[in-house]
Amino acid sequence: MPPKFGTLAAAAGLVVALGAPPAHAYCRSMSCSLGEQAALRAGRKPCNRDANGCVTEGQPQHWASPCIDYAVQVDGSPKLGLDADVFQKIVADAFAAWANVTCPQGGSPRFRARFQGYVGCDRHEFVCGDASKNVNVIMFHDRSWPGGSNVLGLTTPTGGISSGLVVDADLELDSRDYAFDIDGSGKAPYSLKDVLSHEIGHFLGLDHSNVDGALMSKNYARLSLSHELLTADDVAAICATFPPGAPLECAAPSAPVYDACQLEPGAAEPCELASMTHESKAGCSVAAPVPRGSLGLAPLLAGLIWRRRRQSPPG
Repeated sequence: MPPKFGTLAAAAGLVVALGAPPAHAYCRSMSCSLGEQAALRAGRKPCNRDANGCVTEGQPQHWASPCIDYAVQVDGSPKLGLDADVFQKIVADAFAAWANVTCPQGGSPRFRARFQGYVGCDRHEFVCGDASKNVNVIMFHDRSWPGGSNVLGLTTPTGGISSGLVVDADLELDSRDYAFDIDGSGKAPYSLKDVLSHEIGHFLGLDHSNVDGALMSKNYARLSLSHELLTADDVAAICATFPPGAPLECAAPSAPVYDACQLEPGAAEPCELASMTHESKAGCSVAAPVPRGSLGLAPLLAGLIWRRRRQSPPG
């Protein structure tokens, strides 16, 4: 099945002519979204949303601590010729893109992503309990892909439907079906850092934005090779999620609590948790950059959709 495509106007002037979007239209991921699909199947109403489509019901999805750990799957991507050490550097740079912004009120977002090490587990899973019992794994899939054929990346947070407390999040990339531009050479159509940075936005608690051109937009497209990765809307979102504050002191990360996968494929432990299940109609898309000097032509760019994994709650 070919990937779904949409069209995006590349010229900023065209966007303005059609009506400027709100200055900030980002959305936070809310706890109601964690169990929404299961609720709909049970005949209950969907989560409440505002005029921007942001879920307003429940508590913001959040980590127990601003010191957030992650691990990288040890295989990297042999298909892409990308070993785990190089991949980890790209992952760290993508986290840094969010952590190092200057907030409108001054300072930077108060969180720190800590690399724990490499693990052999190569699929999404979580075990019941607090975040210390889970490993947040970032991985490629070279041979099999758990998402649809039109999905570049999946980020699956799992947490409490009432509290919004996230105890696990795994980030998966489809290297079976798609090539990624690893070094900025433009030899592949999809920038690995861009895709990772968008998915890490979800990992950190951001939902989609309605601002065209924002990294967290459903219809994200870089308008030029020099376009900044994060827009003012993205900055406002991460600064609202992790407001600046006193210097953050994080202990050195411990080794991951497990290396090999703990559960049989497709199995889930029964517990009072659910994974992210809400799905926008359009998903979100990414388009190849427009060559410098072509913006005045207002070309239409094709965007390949990627979405977060949608899962039924365990149990």
